[in-house]
Amino acid sequence: MDSKKKFSWPIILALALHLTILGLFALSALLKPDKTESESAPEIIHAEIVDETKVKNPADITAEPKKQNETPVEEKLKPETETNQEAEQAVQQAEEEKAKTEAKQAEIAKAKAEAAAQAKAEAKQAEAAKAKAEAAEKAKAEAKQAEIAKAKADAAAQAKAEAKQAEAAKAKAEAAEKAKSEAKQAEIAKAKAEAAEQAKAEAKQAEVAKTKAEAAEQAKAEAAKAKVAAEKAKAEAAAKAKAEAERAEAAKAKAAAEKAKAEAAAQAKAEAERAEAAKAKAAAEKAKAEAAAQAKIEAERAEAARAKAEAEQAEAARMEAEQARMDAEQDQLAIKTAAAAIRQKVARSWIRPVSASEGLKCTIQVRLMSDGTVIDAVVVTSSGDEVFDRSAENAVHKASPLPVPKDKELSAREFKSFKFLFDPDRSR
Repeated sequence: MDSKKKFSWPIILALALHLTILGLFALSALLKPDKTESESAPEIIHAEIVDETKVKNPADITAEPKKQNETPVEEKLKPETETNQEAEQAVQQAEEEKAKTEAKQAEIAKAKAEAAAQAKAEAKQAEAAKAKAEAAEKAKAEAKQAEIAKAKADAAAQAKAEAKQAEAAKAKAEAAEKAKSEAKQAEIAKAKAEAAEQAKAEAKQAEVAKTKAEAAEQAKAEAAKAKVAAEKAKAEAAAKAKAEAERAEAAKAKAAAEKAKAEAAAQAKAEAERAEAAKAKAAAEKAKAEAAAQAKIEAERAEAARAKAEAEQAEAARMEAEQARMDAEQDQLAIKTAAAAIRQKVARSWIRPVSASEGLKCTIQVRLMSDGTVIDAVVVTSSGDEVFDRSAENAVHKASPLPVPKDKELSAREFKSFKFLFDPDRSR
């Protein structure tokens, strides 16, 4: 509707312009006789000037203008009729121009309308193509975002699983380290306690020995003062030697304790390592056993699936072979039935010639259309009796259409062109 309004205003303006031009032409045609009348005088004057050069007698010169002055009335009447004709011609020409212009305007308007419709259709197609492209881009972007989101989610899940595994490994390592540290501390505490007990026992023994030595010294001092000094010196030397021996024994015990402690720590470490290795080996063996069991299950499943597929294929092949055999049997039965029906129909359509004797037969080549209509029937193996042969051919044409199988493919394959023995005595 908008396009019609758009193109109607220029047409109306063009028509108004043409009507205005036609009006101007009509006015100019009506005003033209006066102009012609006013222009006639100079033409007469121009004629007088031309005649002055040719006329020798001045009296003739004065006479001629009177004759020329008498002609303007006739000349005036003549231009009026010519002017009317010219006006009519101008009006007719203007109408023709108007018709041509209107036709041209109509063609332009039609062309513009078609161009606008085509532009609109192209714009619509461009919009549809653009929308389709945008939809494709959007779908592609969404698919890409979905892939990125999936990849991010997979990466996050994998990172989470790895972090969880790392935390578990870290916790396991910390627990093992803590247990190892606690075992080491327990061993150190045990060794310290044993060393303290041993030192306490040695100190007690030293005190007992000292008490005994002091008692002996006191007894000896009462016996002989002179001997006291020597005994005292001897006792001091013995005490010193004993103290040195005790210190050496304590150092030896300490070294033995440290060695035992180191050996115990090494043994505990070795046992922990052996336990960890045994645990890892057990886990690996368990995983290996599980993998082997899973592989065995998968292999059994695959074998079962293969056996099932082979059985299904064998069954399908057997069914297909059975179906093919049944189809072949049905085709053979249909062929035999159709052949018998054709022989019977041809025999029923046969008119025995008077000259035909008993036992005559011939072979006929027949070509049929898909619906059994006989195209051609020709005797290819003659009976020896030409009249009999022609009657056989006529019987085939008369029996058309022949009863062919309903299966179009079988009919086209077996009965498009075939030969059959025409033996009317046997067929009846």
